[in-house]
Amino acid sequence: MLKRTQPELLPGADPETDCQPSPAGVDPAAELVPSLPDEAAAEQEDEHEHEHDVTWGGAFEASRPGQGLHDWQPVRTGWARALERLALWVEHPVNRLTGTQLNPFYHTGTIAVLLLGVVGLTGLYLFLFFQYGFDASYDAVARLQAQPIARLMRSVHNYASGALVITTLLHAFRTLFMERFRGPRWLAWVTGIVMTVIVWLAGVTGYWLIWDTRAQLITDSFGRFLGLAAPLADRFTAYLVRAETTRSWPLLLLILLAHVLLFLLTAFFFWLHIRRLSRPKWMPDVHWVVGVSVVLLLGGILFPVGILAKADPLALPGRIELDPIFLFYLPTSGQTIALWLWGGLLLLVVGGSALPWLSRGKRPTPAPKVNIIKDRCTGCTKCALDCPYEAIQMVPRHDDKPHKFIAIEDPSLCVSCGICVGSCDGVAVTLGDTPPEFLWLEVSSRLALAQAKLPAGQVKLIFTCERHASHGARPYLDQPTVLDGQQVVEVITLPCVGTAPPDLLTRALDAGAAEVQVVGCPPDDCTNREGNLWAERRLLRKRVPRLKRAYANAPITAAWLPPDDFAQALHSIPLPMVAAEDGQAATPDYLESRRMRRPLTWRNLLPAFALLALVLVAQILLTALPFDAYPSRPGQISVVLDDPTAPFGPFEAKWLPDHPLTLQLSVDNELLLTQTFLAGDLFTLDRLPGDPRPFTAELPISPGEHHVELLFTDPQSGTNYFLFSRQVAIEPGEILRITDASSYNGICKEGNCTQ
Repeated sequence: MLKRTQPELLPGADPETDCQPSPAGVDPAAELVPSLPDEAAAEQEDEHEHEHDVTWGGAFEASRPGQGLHDWQPVRTGWARALERLALWVEHPVNRLTGTQLNPFYHTGTIAVLLLGVVGLTGLYLFLFFQYGFDASYDAVARLQAQPIARLMRSVHNYASGALVITTLLHAFRTLFMERFRGPRWLAWVTGIVMTVIVWLAGVTGYWLIWDTRAQLITDSFGRFLGLAAPLADRFTAYLVRAETTRSWPLLLLILLAHVLLFLLTAFFFWLHIRRLSRPKWMPDVHWVVGVSVVLLLGGILFPVGILAKADPLALPGRIELDPIFLFYLPTSGQTIALWLWGGLLLLVVGGSALPWLSRGKRPTPAPKVNIIKDRCTGCTKCALDCPYEAIQMVPRHDDKPHKFIAIEDPSLCVSCGICVGSCDGVAVTLGDTPPEFLWLEVSSRLALAQAKLPAGQVKLIFTCERHASHGARPYLDQPTVLDGQQVVEVITLPCVGTAPPDLLTRALDAGAAEVQVVGCPPDDCTNREGNLWAERRLLRKRVPRLKRAYANAPITAAWLPPDDFAQALHSIPLPMVAAEDGQAATPDYLESRRMRRPLTWRNLLPAFALLALVLVAQILLTALPFDAYPSRPGQISVVLDDPTAPFGPFEAKWLPDHPLTLQLSVDNELLLTQTFLAGDLFTLDRLPGDPRPFTAELPISPGEHHVELLFTDPQSGTNYFLFSRQVAIEPGEILRITDASSYNGICKEGNCTQ
C-alpha cells in the first residue's frame, strides 16, 4: 500500500483554505505516515497542497526586468575560505575512512554536550566520596584510587573533561570558518567562547582539589597570578601557612564550590547558546552515544589515571604529569613570559568575542533578510516551521483575507539562508526587495544558456549552496560545462540548497532539462543547520512542500557531498534500481537515490569507533607529559610573616617611628633581600594597629650549610630586630620557611643584644 508523510504544520491552520494542520495534541514537528487509500487520493492531496494564487509551477512575469539574484549570495571572506580549505584537507581522509555519515568533525557540538553530561555524572559520583582538607582531600582520592569502580569513574571524568575542551575548540573552529558568528548568531558565538573559558577553569579547579604535587604547582602559580593582578598574594600565602596548622577544609570547600559552580555556569551558558535555535539538537545519534561511552570506558580501564605524591609545603614539587589542555601555563614560571601568555590569551578571548562586530565580511551592504509578501501569504505555517532560527512567527490575521494566520518576519533573527523561500509553494517569501519570481527567471535564463552551448546535447541543471560554490564548484560557475561532448552542466548557486522549492525543480524539467540535481552538504554539516535536511525530505515527499507525486520518480537526483568533492556530482552516480514485473528491464529508483542517510553496518561503524579510540589514546598520551618545574633541585627560602610587627612588641608596634624601617635577608653575610617600609606599610590601608599586612618572599638558595639572618633594621636609632638567625643545612629541593613562629626575636642596639 502506498505511504505518504503527513505535512508538518503549526496547529491552527484552516484545513479548507490553508494547508492541513497537525492533529490536536500532536507535536507539529513529528512525522506521521498514515496509509493512503488509493492513487487518486494521493493526486488530490498534491493538488490541495498547491492551491495558491501564484505558484512556482505557474506562469508569472517579473515586475522589475533586469534584476538578478546576486544580492542573495553570501560573500565569504578570504581568511574563512582558507581555514575551510585546511579543514577539508584534514577531513578528506576521514570521510574516505568512515564515510560522511560518520565523520566525527560534523558532530563536535552534540558530542561536546554528551561529554558534558558524562563529566557531570562522573563528577557527582566522585563528589559523594570527597572530603575537605589538605590531608583529607588527598586521602579521599587515594581511597578512590584503590577501588576499581571509583578508579574507573575518576579516569572517565578526567578523559571526558579533556575531550570536552578538544571537541568544543573543534566546534568553535567549524563555526569560525563557516562564519556562523555574524548577525543574530553572535549570541551563540559569544556564549560559546565564555563556555570554553569556564570549562577550562573548571578543569583547573578539578586538578587543584586533589592537593598533590600538581596542586602545589597550581597553588604557587595562583599566588604569582595574584601578585600580578592585585596585592593579594601575601595574604593568600599567609593564609595557606596558617591553614597547614589550623583549618584547611574551608579552602578545599571553596575550591570545590567553585568547581561545581563553574559546571552549573557552563550549563546556563549552554542554554543561552541554543536559545535562538529552532529544534536544537542536544545529543548526537545513538551510535555516537554508544561509541563515545564505550571508548571512554575502555580508555579508563586500560589507562587508569594515577595519583601523584602528596603536596609537601617544605619541599619543591618533583616531576609531575602535565596536562597541557588545562595546565599549559605551568611551565611559564617567568614573570615576563607569564605576562605575555596571559595578555595574549586575554586579547584572543576579547578579540574573538568582538569578532561579530569587527569582521563585516566583503559584502558592502548587509545580506538581505526575509521578507513576507503579505498579500500572497495564506498562513500555511510552513515557513515558520522550517526556519532554523525562529525568524518567522505566525500571528492571527485581521484583514479581509480568508485565512486565520499570517506570517510575520523578524529580520533581527534572520541569517539570510533562504530556507523559508524553498518552504513556500505560494511564492510569498523572498529575501530583501528582490521578487521571488526572479529565482525562476535566473533558472530559465541559465537553462537557455546551457541549451545554446550544445543544442544537440542534454542539459543537467545543478542547484548547490555557497559552500560548494566557494570550493569544489568554483571552476564550473562562470559558464556551462560540456561533459563528454554529450551533456551540458549548468550550476546555479543558492544561499542554501533548502532555498530551492520543489516545484522549481520540476518546472526546470518541464522547460527542457534532462536532469536536475541538488548538491548539498553531508548530513549534520549544513551551514544553516537544517537546509540540507529539509531539501532532502521535500525531495523524498516527506515534508511539505514536497514534490508532486507525478514527479516522484522523475530524473531529479541529489548528492550530499563535502564542499571539496563537488566534482563527483558531475559524473553519473550509480542509481538504485527497481525490478520491474513481467520480465521487463529494471528502472532507476530516483526517489531512493535522493536519500541522505544510508543504513549503517558494523563495516561503517568500526572505522569510526577505531578513530575515536585512536584520538582518545593520543589525548591520554599527550595529556600526561612529564614535567619538572625544578630540574636542578635548588633549595628555597620562603619568608611568610603573617604579622611583620610582632618583633616590635605590642607597644612598639602601636607607636612605630615615622621614618623608614628596612627588612633584610642575608645568607652567609650576603644580602639577598632588602625592602624598606614605612609604619603604615606594615598595616592595612587604614593603618590601624592590630591588623598587620602579611609579607611574603621566595628566594632560591644552593643546597648545603648556610647561616641565614632575617631582621628589621632602624638606621636612625641603630636598632636591629632579628626575626631569624640560625645555621641551617638545606637539602636539594628543600624549602626553609621563616614564619612568625620560627622567629629568633633578638634585639640588638648599639652592639648590645638581648633575646
